[in-house]
Amino acid sequence: MAKRHGSVTFPGVHAFPGGILEESDGGMLGAGLPPEQRWADGEGADRPPDALRYWVAALRETFEEVGLLLAYRNGAVVEGPLPDDVLALRDRLHAGASFADVLREIDAVPATDRVYSFARWVTPSANPRRFDTRFVVSRLPRGQEPVVDGTETESCTWLTPVAALEAYEAGEIELIPPTIRTLDDLARFVDVDAVLASAARRAIRPACPEIEIQGERVTMRYPSPCPDDPLPDRRLILQDGRWRPLPS
Repeated sequence: MAKRHGSVTFPGVHAFPGGILEESDGGMLGAGLPPEQRWADGEGADRPPDALRYWVAALRETFEEVGLLLAYRNGAVVEGPLPDDVLALRDRLHAGASFADVLREIDAVPATDRVYSFARWVTPSANPRRFDTRFVVSRLPRGQEPVVDGTETESCTWLTPVAALEAYEAGEIELIPPTIRTLDDLARFVDVDAVLASAARRAIRPACPEIEIQGERVTMRYPSPCPDDPLPDRRLILQDGRWRPLPS
């Protein structure tokens, strides 16, 4: 998780690497989607090939913000610590170069076929600013370690989902509701293999939480991100200025 820089959206908040879709994220040659990923039907649901641009954006932002590169080079996953000249390519992205151009310099293509859809949360309509955010999961390439860019992220650290929620509960980090909800979901799994297996089966639809007010009790109900799977709805409750998952 990365701590957001004070000059960007949600300053000081801990979040997963991410950002906005760029026009250049479309049409990435050599990139593909995982063949085992289930896709939802219906209006607004992501489906191939249009979904690919969001997968490209996720890998671009991950490289840009925390220096982790999920890509293929010479047909193999890029592994091991990234050399300084590769990490320096992030400056090109900050300057406006496309991810495709940057990867072309090192003869690489994004490993989008190793990335799976996990959730998609849309901000409640009552909010003055609204976001439509996809959450995706993948396995870290062996030997890579995160390196913050210092521009959009101040620091980053590996946390288990349970540890992240405990740190938030203790007031050590700040989180926003969709991140809390996603961590709460991730905390159900015993390991990375189980997360990826579940994600591949998920037919994700955009889901919007509902805020409910009963006297002084304020809750936010997050529906299942994949209605076809038996995932329960989850509720967060606002207590002492912090949203917390309600026990099942």
